[in-house]
Amino acid sequence: MPDAGPTPRAPQSRAVATRARLLDAAFDSLHEEGYAATTVGAVQARAGVARGTLLHHFPSRSALMAGVVEDVVARRLTLLAEPATGGDWGDLVDRVWTELQGPGYAVALELWVAARTDADLRAALVPLQEQLFATAHRGVGALVGEDHPRAALLVQFTIDLLTGAHLAGVLAPRPGAAGVVEEWKRGLRRLAAEDGHDEVLPTPSTPRG
Repeated sequence: MPDAGPTPRAPQSRAVATRARLLDAAFDSLHEEGYAATTVGAVQARAGVARGTLLHHFPSRSALMAGVVEDVVARRLTLLAEPATGGDWGDLVDRVWTELQGPGYAVALELWVAARTDADLRAALVPLQEQLFATAHRGVGALVGEDHPRAALLVQFTIDLLTGAHLAGVLAPRPGAAGVVEEWKRGLRRLAAEDGHDEVLPTPSTPRG
């Protein structure tokens, strides 16, 4: 029987693979070189594609950067990508702290800082911001149990406290950071053990500017 040639899905598969290669190149450039160096030309060269091919998938630099954030949310944040298997509040602290040390958070931080003074980038990232935070809350909430009366608030405390502790050591490691993490584990377990049923704790959803 003669070869029927490529199936109709082949072009689509190639397009998906090319898009993934572009996102990988942009992610690696952001992580290794920073936002300023991650130009359309730099990503094109790193991915080994024609400029027209890149612009077909991402018509602007801001669109490309937004695609990176979507990719980070979808598959690069271990805390979000891996299904929760159950744990306690100490496990929650460990997983959030580990995530903050990883390349996914470093890349997101590059983009968030750049977006403060880049109106086009900010406009591209704002719709993704709450998606990222909401996904993070679902991931960590599933780990410790959504039915806990203080789950939303304690998750927010943990993310905010550990993010601040991590940012304080971005330029140079700060002595005592590990002690902060361990002390928060103990404090968090005490807070989680309190009743808390008489409090109204709205799920955090206010956009962060």
